[in-house]
Amino acid sequence: MNLGRALAVTQKTLRALKHDRRTAGFLVLMPLLMITLFGYTFGGELKDISICIVDLDHGSPNGSASADIVSALSASDVVTVTRTFGPGDGQGDPIAAAVDTVRRTDAWAAVVFGEDFTRDVLASIEAMRAGTPSAPVPVTVYIDATNPNIAQAVLAEVQKAVTGVLVTEYGLAPTVSVVEDRVYGEGAEFIDFFAPGVMGLAAMMVTFMISIISFVHERSSHTLERALTTPVTEGEFVAGYAIAFGFVALIQSAVILVAAMLLFQIQIEGSALLALAIIFVLGVGTQGLGFLLSSNAKSEFQAIQFLPLILFPSILLAGVFWPLESVPTLLRPISDFIPLTYAVDACRSVMIRGWGLADVWPQLTVLIAFAAATLTLSAYSLKRRG
Repeated sequence: MNLGRALAVTQKTLRALKHDRRTAGFLVLMPLLMITLFGYTFGGELKDISICIVDLDHGSPNGSASADIVSALSASDVVTVTRTFGPGDGQGDPIAAAVDTVRRTDAWAAVVFGEDFTRDVLASIEAMRAGTPSAPVPVTVYIDATNPNIAQAVLAEVQKAVTGVLVTEYGLAPTVSVVEDRVYGEGAEFIDFFAPGVMGLAAMMVTFMISIISFVHERSSHTLERALTTPVTEGEFVAGYAIAFGFVALIQSAVILVAAMLLFQIQIEGSALLALAIIFVLGVGTQGLGFLLSSNAKSEFQAIQFLPLILFPSILLAGVFWPLESVPTLLRPISDFIPLTYAVDACRSVMIRGWGLADVWPQLTVLIAFAAATLTLSAYSLKRRG
């Protein structure tokens, strides 16, 4: 091997990269983007989990143990108390109103303190000092357990607040039983939370990659030019591609769904067809996005560069593997602009919560708007290039 000739090829390749500013920027900025996203996402802790409180405690002449615990929860970084229900707030049954808040997903949990909570705590402390047994004092947590990580974090934070307050105020920690009552996710395991996310992620990844590669191939082989010389319009060409890749996403999701049901016995509380329809719309929109981006690339290599720029934020910030509450506050608004976020949320709501079309229409509307926008812009881009 002639080292001089090899170095000449090296020089030619580096010179080509130097003149391609987009590629040069990609090579420098992409590692920075990856380490930033991975570092902040994996290093993030659960924060700002919304909960509500039902405080029915009558307290004692010396104060209220439940009020002290609520104050401790309000000061927590893990949970955020968004609302407190009581017997005199005009809500009728406070517990029913709080549970309905969880059922509407306006809060992840409702923490309920009974009417005699403080009295029972004091009685339990006296029994402990006298060396006599006493029944555990209950604190009921009505919780949306569709996300196991969030459910565990809420229960742990409630237990921590209860124990900390009672030790600080009374010098003893009587047995307080944090009773979990699941509003959603009864019997759900991590695989039930994981499967809908994998369905959406697989559909997006494969559809996006294949659409970019296919369109680049259409351009390089000049089949696109020949197709557009026929009566087929740009819009019809894009729509045909979109329907095809939508079905590809549909087949992938069906395979994942059937495999998860057979191998891991995942539960599906709602309509499996509705979940697949959500994935279909996501696949159509993702295909349109791939088509649009690749049509504006000057070369095949530039088209491929869009893959990590779209996929990495979607994987890390759409709530596929961990809750959005663990995403740092600085990055959390980005999740609102990622279509996969809405698809995963809608699929989980259908499959675990048992929601129907009337419940997931906001997420589905966003996905339909995303698909319509990307397909329209793709057709316009093709027409402009032509």
